[in-house]
Parts: sequence; C-alpha cells; structure tokens
Amino acid sequence: MGRRMGAGAFAMATAAAGLLSGCALTEVTVTEAEDVVIVEAQLTVNLADDGADRLEVYAYLHRTLSARRADEVEGATVRVSGASGGVVHLELADSGGVCLTYDEDEPNEDVGSCYAASVSPSPFAPREIVELQVVLADGGTLTGVSQIPDAFSFMGLTQEDGQCRLEPDTNYRFRWTEAAGTWSYLSDAWIEGLPEALAGRDVEAPDSLYLTGFAIGEKDTDVLFPDEYGLFDFGEEADAELLRILDDGLPRGSWAEVAFAATDRNWVNWARGGNFNPSGIIRIPSVFGDGTGFFGTATQRVLTVRAEPAGAGMPPLCGPAA
Repeated sequence: MGRRMGAGAFAMATAAAGLLSGCALTEVTVTEAEDVVIVEAQLTVNLADDGADRLEVYAYLHRTLSARRADEVEGATVRVSGASGGVVHLELADSGGVCLTYDEDEPNEDVGSCYAASVSPSPFAPREIVELQVVLADGGTLTGVSQIPDAFSFMGLTQEDGQCRLEPDTNYRFRWTEAAGTWSYLSDAWIEGLPEALAGRDVEAPDSLYLTGFAIGEKDTDVLFPDEYGLFDFGEEADAELLRILDDGLPRGSWAEVAFAATDRNWVNWARGGNFNPSGIIRIPSVFGDGTGFFGTATQRVLTVRAEPAGAGMPPLCGPAA
C-alpha cells in the first residue's frame, strides 16, 4: 500500500525519525514507594482490500500504587500525530472491550482510565512515523514514538466478504507477505460454537475460547491454524481433550474470528506474558516523561473461518488442507 511523500512531509518524517532514534529502549525500574503513571497505548491500522483502512487506537492510563477507580487518571489530553500531518484525539471511553477488561471479581486489577478513538479511513498509513502525547491533568507530559509496520497480504487464501471455510477437523496453513518493520506477527483466534459442535462428547467446552499463535521476526510469515495456536497463558484452564481435538482442526459447526497483526518493536518489548517472551521477560518501555509505559503500533487483517462442508450459503474454501 504505497503513498506519495512531498518535501514538507519528508522533513516532518526526518524530524520524527530523529525522535524515534533518540528514544533508546531502556529498562525502567519503578520502586514500590513511587506512584507513577503508566501509559499502555496501542495503535492498529486495520487493512482493507478496498483501501479504506480503519484506525483503532487506545491509551490505558493507570498508576502503580492506585487501588482506586478509573477516574483517578481522568482529565488527561491524549492525541496521536503522524509525520504526514494527521492528528487523532482520543476520548475517555469505557474500558470494557476497548482497553483492558475490568474484572468485577478483582476490583483492584486493571483499574485505570481508557482513552480511545476509531477513525475510518485511517489518517495514518503503514510505515508512517507517529507520536503519542499524553498531557495529564496536573500538567505532566508523557510521549512515545513508533513507526507503523508495513502492510501485508495473505498468500493463496480464498475469501469472500472477510469469510472463508475449512473442512471440519482439518488444519490450514495461513501464509502472508513480509511486512517491513515488523518484530513479530501475532494471531488471535476467538473460537465460538464449541459446546454445540461437541454435544454428546465427554468434553468440557467454553462458549468462547481464546487462542494465540505467533511468528517471531519479519520473515517468519506462516502459521498452522489451529494446530500451532495455544493458550496465551498456561495458567488458563481448558480441557486437555478439547485442545487435542483442536490440534486436528475445528469441529463441524464451530467458527473462529482470526486476527493477524504485524507488530512493531515497542509492542513486542512490552506485551510479554504467558508463553510469549521472544526477547526476555523484562518489559522495555517506549513512553517517557512524567511516567512510563509503551506505545506500540501494528497493521492487522481479520477474517472469519467456519468449519463446515461445502453447501449452499457457505463461504469459499480457504484453501487446501495442510
């Protein structure tokens, strides 16, 4: 997905590149006695074949010592600006389903303020350098810089309106083009319809199961679905027999929303956990100033995969079984 850059835009990009190189990734240690604002911000360009890419961005603000409600970090001004001149202002939003999920059973977990924006078409393009700026109510400022990874496309995939079909109990190897600037490809799968699909079998199946697959490095551009996907956190509970069944493919009648994201180094160096630690378990910040945190960017494609035999009203076969 190309874009033309004039002299003025090139100057802006050069200046932003200076900021990017100046923000050396360093380890930050926060002592228990400090009350520090932490910003966790993610910007995603959702790629569309018609060129109408959609931007989703959020910034989750919380404090190291806060056991209080979300309004403790309210009153901030949050914006993202791009080298091309585009600016997006984030507004205070409900964190559920946008930022981190608030768990009513754990009232002291994931307590913070969520700022978000959704814009279509996206004002920022793949490979554009973007800057996050957060101004707190007390005047404190935090900033971070990232270069959005390049766009990518699926290879050999047949789909229609963002949907394709797999024969039940088979795997499919997704392949895609390399996305320059990527440090890792992450794929999330939300599998639905398992209780109905496995009715009559002695298997405990949740209404929705979240699995993750990943490929490390710009050139690692394939993953076997669903065999090479697993629970992101080994501490999560799932029936061992269910996971064994999914190794052979989705059971008939189930379906999955599968997202593929090419992520930048900021994202990879911060979003570590479970079995995803490609470069160590220490989180490395990319937001600096009156606090810490990260500002990560990604390009992403999403599609729905159904496990059904051929029939009327069914989407096309994704491709040959792996």
